[in-house]
Amino acid sequence: MRLIDEKGRLFGLVNIIDLAVLVLIIAVAARVGLKSKLLKAVNPSTLQPVEVVLLVEDVRSATADAIAEGDTVLNTKSNAVLGELIKKEVVPAVKEIETADGRLVKAESPFRKDVYITVRGQGQVTGNVIILGGYEMRVGANAQVKGLKFAVNSTVFSVKVGS
Repeated sequence: MRLIDEKGRLFGLVNIIDLAVLVLIIAVAARVGLKSKLLKAVNPSTLQPVEVVLLVEDVRSATADAIAEGDTVLNTKSNAVLGELIKKEVVPAVKEIETADGRLVKAESPFRKDVYITVRGQGQVTGNVIILGGYEMRVGANAQVKGLKFAVNSTVFSVKVGS
């Protein structure tokens, strides 16, 4: 008996394409089920105050102005609450530009801003992960966040537990 017959069936029983589709559906369902189970399994005893500084780079002044202290900051994808925006610091974005003689120098952009936003919320803290609003909070990780008047991509700049 051949492994795949002339009709494309595995051991003459199951079409190999149907089997591949079935395995893919089961894998996706298992992944979704596991992820939702992990997110629902938030143990209240592991919730602690977490303070995260997010860096929003190279945005227009209008975007920087729309970010306001006191806003509730949400995870863009799931609308889960990360916490309250307690501090905002706006600095000019620094760009590398080429001079006439071919050197690269850093210069402040008159139109673009970098915004450091500090968010304080209750996060799940375990031995190997800090989760705030469904995001794993690790320095360098990307986080898509939004508030009442803004939605931005940011990078986790610092994480402090128990603040």
